[in-house]
Amino acid sequence: MNETESPEPRAAQIGLHQATFELAVLCRALPWSVEPISGRPGTEHPHTGEVTGGARTAPVGARSRSKR
Repeated sequence: MNETESPEPRAAQIGLHQATFELAVLCRALPWSVEPISGRPGTEHPHTGEVTGGARTAPVGARSRSKR
């Protein structure tokens, strides 16, 4: 740590990294949906017709992977 840095921002940064890590661990532990559901549809651009956004459907066999 530099002598010009105060300890508060450094402690806040460490806390943020720790919280991010704990969230990632929690998300990896959560199972996929038991029943696959369709994804959220994307938004079609009015001028180009390109569809952006949206979400994919749950992968087939996700339930069997979550029990490993």
